[in-house]
Amino acid sequence: MSSQGLCPTWSTNSSVSALGVFLGTSKPPSRALVLLHGTCRDVRRGFIDSYALQSPSAGTLITGSHKGPRLPGSLSAPKNAQSKLLLAINLGQLAVAAEELKRLQTDSIAVEPYTIEQLVEALLKKQKFRAAIATFKSSQQSGPLQFHYFTYQSLVAAAIKAGEPYTALEVFRQLQHAGLTPNFVTYSGLISALGKVRRRGQPSADLAYQLWQELYQLQTPLDAAAFRTGMNACISVGKLTEARALLQDMKQQNIPADIRVFNILLKGYSRRGGVAAVAGIMQEMSDAGLKPSAVTYNTLIDTYVNAGQLPQARQMCSDALDAGVALDVWSYSALIKGYVQESNLQAALGLLQEMKQAHGVLPNEVTYSTLIDGCVREGAIETGRQLLTEMVARGVKPNAVTYNTLLRAYAMDDKVDMKDAFGMLAEMGKEGVMPTVDTFNTLMDACIRRVNPAAVPRLFHQMEQSGYIPDAVSYTTLIRALSWLGRSNDALQAFEELNANPNAQADLYAYNAIISALSVAGRMEDAEKYLRHAAQLAQDQQEPAPVEAFGATIKGYARLNNAEAALDVLREFWQQGGEPDDTMFEVLVNLCVRTGEFRKALQVVHAMDKLGRPADKMRIKKVLEEFYRRQEKLKRRRSNTERPVNEGLERFKFWLGLPNNYYRDDWQ
Repeated sequence: MSSQGLCPTWSTNSSVSALGVFLGTSKPPSRALVLLHGTCRDVRRGFIDSYALQSPSAGTLITGSHKGPRLPGSLSAPKNAQSKLLLAINLGQLAVAAEELKRLQTDSIAVEPYTIEQLVEALLKKQKFRAAIATFKSSQQSGPLQFHYFTYQSLVAAAIKAGEPYTALEVFRQLQHAGLTPNFVTYSGLISALGKVRRRGQPSADLAYQLWQELYQLQTPLDAAAFRTGMNACISVGKLTEARALLQDMKQQNIPADIRVFNILLKGYSRRGGVAAVAGIMQEMSDAGLKPSAVTYNTLIDTYVNAGQLPQARQMCSDALDAGVALDVWSYSALIKGYVQESNLQAALGLLQEMKQAHGVLPNEVTYSTLIDGCVREGAIETGRQLLTEMVARGVKPNAVTYNTLLRAYAMDDKVDMKDAFGMLAEMGKEGVMPTVDTFNTLMDACIRRVNPAAVPRLFHQMEQSGYIPDAVSYTTLIRALSWLGRSNDALQAFEELNANPNAQADLYAYNAIISALSVAGRMEDAEKYLRHAAQLAQDQQEPAPVEAFGATIKGYARLNNAEAALDVLREFWQQGGEPDDTMFEVLVNLCVRTGEFRKALQVVHAMDKLGRPADKMRIKKVLEEFYRRQEKLKRRRSNTERPVNEGLERFKFWLGLPNNYYRDDWQ
């Protein structure tokens, strides 16, 4: 990728190549499942190998003087259309095989499903997940081909391993479309993977719950692990009653409910109700004759930390020790998170030393990543770098979250050259850590911050071309950049793509962005259309009316000097229970003064007074002075005929404390 595709400040060979190292890479698939897949088809492979070896051209290559695999260019064109493909697969020349498959497909030459399966399997074994999934998808373009169950299963497992549950879901649906029925292990693995996604604007929790509903309605006998997966899916969408009902199902089917089941319920109730909600679960656990485990105490510690009750969290640590339950890395990591949230970096760093020296508990990647995040929040970037160095020296492998946290710090600091950010990418490559969607999101946000919106569409395109699936954050940043570039049509197209994307959801941030883009472009009819959708979404999510979306619409009408329409938007906002912020009020007052709507301006400032938010009179006076200057220019162009007194203006001047005719006798 050329440096012109990025921000000008990034045009160094080292930084650009650092990003290029990662494009098209992935994490390894599940080796056990791939091996199982291969074992189940040894007989079929024997036939395939024999077919390739008996090809005249293939025979020449294999029995000739070449003792090792030939280079890609040495493959001669065999007479049979698939022989070259099969031979390349058997020789392990997978890049050649992929190109040959592409050529056959381009020439509309049919390729046997088992041949494609063999290539997919070989790619997975070489940990080339993206190439494997690309091969699978290309085989489905001319019409769905039915593969062996274990081909689908291997791809699902590999996608999960690569951190791409939505790709796994896509393959899963292809499996079902082929008339095959997934077993509960496949269901459970995918449900669990989707449930672990915690990304804004992604429907992962809802999809996990839907899959659980599918599995449950199949009435297939389930084991305890599957029930626990279902309980997790239920609590992730707040369906605690259903999670409890599954506990009853387990009892009816004589499936023992161990401490792990109650820990799941404890986690669910702590998320929804906080500290007050966990007492009942603890009592129920005790009634069942179960003793709290380390996970139980860690869940309680995390509950108190999230409630901002650090003394109680530390007391829970003492209770665990008194009960003979040793504190582990998750206990300390939760406490460290609490100190980071309270901006007490020194206490967090002190706890790191305590856990290592006094208790012999070694920190993991979550511990270090949390501390590095605390350093970034406090601007202690050098301390964060030192922690990363210590982390690597101790043999704790940093993950993408660790690097993205430091990358965010570099992106947010205008004094830091973006070359350092790409240097961080190079370190990721050295440690074998692949970038994530968050990595691209951070870089795109940096472009916005560095006033280089033109680079955002290029980065977004590069992300898609590299096989990454954009999330709502990606689309929102893209929409903001396109708006800045004056490309409202493209911004609207990006929003509609987000809406149609099964792997992402348009959240209120995305709606705020598109409404702002349309308002800036003066497309107020479209802006109001999406404003209604945003208001409905906020209502469905039991959130207050979106002040940013309404504010952007008001600003749009202010640019058009349409005070009446702007005030209508304010009234609608108010009717929906919204509370205007200072910016919204300021825009309205300035608009009314600028357009001579002084009675309306008085209504707005009186509303501000009632809310205890007095208007900035000095700023308003300056706007009024500008109004007078414009009036004077107009007056010179007209006759000197005396104009009637503007009562609204005089009242407004009285409110501002300016000389006025508010008490003239003829007003009485």
